Amino acid sequence: MNFEKVVFGFFVVLAATLNFGFFIGPIDDPAVHNEWELFAAVVVNLIALVMKFGDRTQIGAIHLATSLVASLQLVAAAALWA
Repeated sequence: MNFEKVVFGFFVVLAATLNFGFFIGPIDDPAVHNEWELFAAVVVNLIALVMKFGDRTQIGAIHLATSLVASLQLVAAAALWA
């Protein structure tokens, strides 16, 4: 088992679950959206984004593109939240 791939997979799955955990719930009720969960989602997503730069495969390019979009949306959400 490759430890680097395990760590990479951990951060990718953690970023996905934190994103889902923050955005689940009614969009018009800010009480159900935790600001610390948004902060954790931004930080973990940026860590996963940096780790995806090392993948040189075709699917790696797609993962990088989707991670860039998710990071952009999370940073925009954090800017509006502040």
